[in-house]
Amino acid sequence: MQTIRIGVMGTGWVAGAHVAALTKIPGVEVVAVSSKSLDRAQERIAAWGLKNAQPYDSRDAMLQHPGLDAVTICSAHTDHPASTIAAANAGKHIIIEKPVALNPQDLQAMRQAVKQAGVVTSVCFELRFMGMFRNMKAMIQQNLIGNVFYGEASYFHGIGPWYPQYSWNIKKELAGDAVLTAGCHALDSLIWLMDDRVVEVAAMSNTSVNNPLKYEYDPNSVAILRFSRGAIAKVATSIECRQPYLFPVLMQGDKGSLYNDKVATLDWPGTTYGQWATVPTSVPDSGHVDDHPYEAQFAEFIQAIRTGSQPSNHLESAAHCHEVAFAIEQAAQTRSIIRL
Repeated sequence: MQTIRIGVMGTGWVAGAHVAALTKIPGVEVVAVSSKSLDRAQERIAAWGLKNAQPYDSRDAMLQHPGLDAVTICSAHTDHPASTIAAANAGKHIIIEKPVALNPQDLQAMRQAVKQAGVVTSVCFELRFMGMFRNMKAMIQQNLIGNVFYGEASYFHGIGPWYPQYSWNIKKELAGDAVLTAGCHALDSLIWLMDDRVVEVAAMSNTSVNNPLKYEYDPNSVAILRFSRGAIAKVATSIECRQPYLFPVLMQGDKGSLYNDKVATLDWPGTTYGQWATVPTSVPDSGHVDDHPYEAQFAEFIQAIRTGSQPSNHLESAAHCHEVAFAIEQAAQTRSIIRL
């Protein structure tokens, strides 16, 4: 079996979660780590137990590492486009943390570079790989709830001084907006479950009156979406809330409904009309990166490299979610319906 050699761009919290997942996959070796500081790269290599990894103090230097096959981009949001383009131009396969870009122009440049290079990409919408979402997708595909006409997905996760990314996440230049920095997980899961493209977007956003967390953008957002086949949906985000992490997902069809790990259907023998049946599975109950199902996502990425295919969450697949996120911000700012 071919060993896939991977370099890690960035040395923060999420980079550690990536390394922990990658090192569990057979035939994968993390061989390089880059940071703005060589000392920081060396420190993280030691902390992560990467005995044979080489430290670098620049992205471009690491891309020249002998035998490097792929990179995972865990640097700041603002760095994702340039690092993706550089890696694609160097012929490296790429894992890209979300959001991949903070504006449409950077997103388009990334798509063009990846397409021209023909490299494998995997965007970190890793909740697609969690049991609950896999179950919901399978039930919809098996027509268990019939034709889906309505959906909801929400991301409620208070990000304040108690949370590692708070210091930079409050800055619009670095985070983008509430949907891009966090709520995109809910938006992507909804689009993925609908298996359709969004054609219209309306939205509103706000900040609490006193803005105690000092966000430079509205940390609360709600959007209404219309899909090309007629279904409608709601996506809500709050990173200012004071409550436990909550990620509710509801899908309604003409034969039944799905709500997180529960199902109500007219077609499933043994269920009672008007009552939920619970399907035991893993659910999104924490925003901590250590609890995210990276291993399954990365295993699919590695398999795609070996087979010359693309993972289900490749850049083109993830691009539409970002286009909708940009439209949500535009709709909220202009108080108008945006057509994609």
